[in-house]
Amino acid sequence: MHLILAYISLLLLRGAKGASLQNYASSNPRESFLREILAGSKYPNSPTTPTPRDIPLKVGIIGAGAAGLYAAVLLDSLGIEYDIIEASDRVGGRIYTYRFNETAWLNSTPDDPDYYDYFDVGAMRFPGMDYMARITGPYNNSLIPYINAHVSSPKDKVVQIPYIYTANNTFRLYNEVLLYNQVPPTADAFNTELTDNGTVDAQFAQLDPTKVWASVTQKMTAALSETFTAGFNLLMDYDYQSIRSYLVSQGYTGPQIDWMETIDDATDHYDMYSMSQGALTQWIFTESSIDNWTCINGGMDRITYGMEQIISSKPILNSPVTAIKPASGGQLSLEIDSGNSKKRTYAHVISTIPLGALQIVDLTELDLNYGQRHAIRKLNYDPALKIGIKFKTQWWEKLPAPFKGGQSYSDLPIRRSVYPSYGFDLPDDTAPGVMIASYIWGQDSTRLGAYLRTPEARDTLVKVVLYDLAAMHNVTLEFIESEYLDYYAWDWYQSEWSVGAFAIFSAGQYYNVMPSLMVPAENGHLHFGGEALSSGHAWVIRAINSAYRTVLEVLKAEERDDLIEKLVQTWGPMNEVDLGWYTHI
Repeated sequence: MHLILAYISLLLLRGAKGASLQNYASSNPRESFLREILAGSKYPNSPTTPTPRDIPLKVGIIGAGAAGLYAAVLLDSLGIEYDIIEASDRVGGRIYTYRFNETAWLNSTPDDPDYYDYFDVGAMRFPGMDYMARITGPYNNSLIPYINAHVSSPKDKVVQIPYIYTANNTFRLYNEVLLYNQVPPTADAFNTELTDNGTVDAQFAQLDPTKVWASVTQKMTAALSETFTAGFNLLMDYDYQSIRSYLVSQGYTGPQIDWMETIDDATDHYDMYSMSQGALTQWIFTESSIDNWTCINGGMDRITYGMEQIISSKPILNSPVTAIKPASGGQLSLEIDSGNSKKRTYAHVISTIPLGALQIVDLTELDLNYGQRHAIRKLNYDPALKIGIKFKTQWWEKLPAPFKGGQSYSDLPIRRSVYPSYGFDLPDDTAPGVMIASYIWGQDSTRLGAYLRTPEARDTLVKVVLYDLAAMHNVTLEFIESEYLDYYAWDWYQSEWSVGAFAIFSAGQYYNVMPSLMVPAENGHLHFGGEALSSGHAWVIRAINSAYRTVLEVLKAEERDDLIEKLVQTWGPMNEVDLGWYTHI
């Protein structure tokens, strides 16, 4: 075991052999908050027992989302057998691209309007930063270049294109005042009187809340950029505070905090988020340049589809896991409801499904401690809803002040609209246009999501969305209705396979709850992955990093120094705090 640690330490300090690994090694943390907390008596290092030699080393992966598929890619490269068990009828998990006409899309090319008849219901973009390099490249062992080097059909290659995060001439509508997005969203600009017990801070009313928030978090985000682990440790000093309580401690008033939240986040997020979670989210936007963001031409599911094409064992769909139980020889048995209930036995199980979905799986016969059971129940996932609308034309590109890409914002029920960053300059300028008419989180999502439950309520929802779009874009309702063709709405909290859109931790959950699931259970044979169990949340990179950690856990439990060396040489060392438990050996 000391040989393993020496080898990985050398890689972390000096970089692995080959230029493709140098980027990972240069920013890799060597100490971590998780290492420290796992050293304490509350979270002892998990004991591990290798699989007996007469039992095949085969891994059961629960969930065919980004984490489950990437774990399969890694296991393939190591020559380890596996199955992927997926409850739903598709791969991708919370990477989900909806096409209004799937058949037409399949028969189209990127030169055809039908190719752009979609929107990403889940993950939809990659910030331009080195932190995303394990997915976006440019290294050969990054996921997208790896897929492109191994798919057999040119049509299956994953093509990154610029994602237009912000654009002039999009809109902000607050307090019934409509302005272009390039106008700083100050309280004065929107005639918003931020009164606190009769007192108005005239200076604050002239400030851009997005810049105020950036300045509030500057010390934390700068620390993360300098040394991620040291920065993460700093955040733990504030993990017990919500964003609101932290801002109060810094002298901001209730109305000021509400205005900052209204402009910069979702309703009530400042009460739900821990300050550490808020700073980690801001770090992505501070560290990355919005001019270098990318998305995937044809939809984000080109990534998960690409992984599905190149792995050796295809996902088994429509097969919900109903129980995980101990089996002979230290193995684990999965009970699967696939019409005729069956069992599958594995040396190791990697669960990548969201914790809300894992909560209804029968785990009663496993030797889980209270902290692990508590974390499965407790760790917080945010509601999120997207409503895509298909219009006859891309009418937003023909307004008096036209634009392409970007977002518009409001305090209306739809809150935020996102315009496509793809399908520009098509030969037919009357081609249909698809936009995300509403992308909302938190309480905004919970409230609007209530209108998805009956056909009558859905009719009301469409009317509200079209009305709000007309108000946000300074056009008549009649015009919007004349352009309307179809809609598709998806509420991630109403999906039984996700039970939430992405993790956002409330106060104390990073420090006090998450570490329980950052180590394997059942003598090192049950592993917990997914974006929630990473140093940050929501972004696909967090799911990918968690998959790497779980595969490393498998190898560590099996005492396979040779495969650990191969994993690191092939894919690079981990580049974040998620490896902390391992370095505690």
